[in-house]
Amino acid sequence: MQFPAGLDIDIVSTYGQLASDGAQFLAAAALLYAIGRLIVVPATRWALSRTATNKTVASALTSGVHLLSVVFAVVIGASVAGFRGALAGSTLLAAGITLAVGLAAQDVLGNFVAGAFIVTDPDLNVGDVIAWNGMQGTVVDIDLRVTRIRTPDNERIIVPNTELATSAVTNQTSTGPVGISYQFGVSYEDDIETVQAIIENAARDLDHVSEKPAPTARVSDLASTAVILTGRIWIPNERRNRLASVRAAFIEQVQADCHAAGIDLSDTSQHELSGDIGIHDSVRPTHERTE
Repeated sequence: MQFPAGLDIDIVSTYGQLASDGAQFLAAAALLYAIGRLIVVPATRWALSRTATNKTVASALTSGVHLLSVVFAVVIGASVAGFRGALAGSTLLAAGITLAVGLAAQDVLGNFVAGAFIVTDPDLNVGDVIAWNGMQGTVVDIDLRVTRIRTPDNERIIVPNTELATSAVTNQTSTGPVGISYQFGVSYEDDIETVQAIIENAARDLDHVSEKPAPTARVSDLASTAVILTGRIWIPNERRNRLASVRAAFIEQVQADCHAAGIDLSDTSQHELSGDIGIHDSVRPTHERTE
């Protein structure tokens, strides 16, 4: 087969070289990769665990060592196999490999750059509880390509770093108390101050409720048939896993105490009662970032 000038490619010798050197390359590369994966990477992880290195940075460094192990195995394996001649010198083949690698690595490089920004961002770290694009979970690992997140259902989501870097991310982790609020509707005929006292006292009797900030009950709306009172309580951040149970106990206690006092919350059945969970913004504001 004749090729245009400058494209001196011997197909037979090229495939012959691949057949003879391929096994040697695979053996050398596999051996070097196994050494890196089973010895170097665990040793790096162990060494970092013995230092005061931030968990997020340590995760990224370990991923970097893993990547370097792959590159080192491929380069040294190719050198040991002795790839040369038409395979090494072909301008056409080199251009094809460059184009293929560039296209394949486009997303990988984007995730790599995004991962570098995430690792250096002090507002997003391993252990934080975040919400993004309608999803929520705890960050368990950040490497150079993806971020691994554990959901409240104990599922693990592998999220490309570019998705987090280009989306609005809400960091729900706080060092201060976590707020829980619920709206109660009472009749215009009932004494508002009495109902406020019932809500606040019911909150103080619950387990895991913080004294500071103190429970509150404030008028938040005047509906057509009811006065809407928003009761708000706070629980320590380390009790975050009890949010749902504390919220349910709060609502049930208020209902029981109001019923005992002759105050019927069912008078507001025409209105939808709603609640929310939030972070005490005086301690650490909710962080939203779009990059």
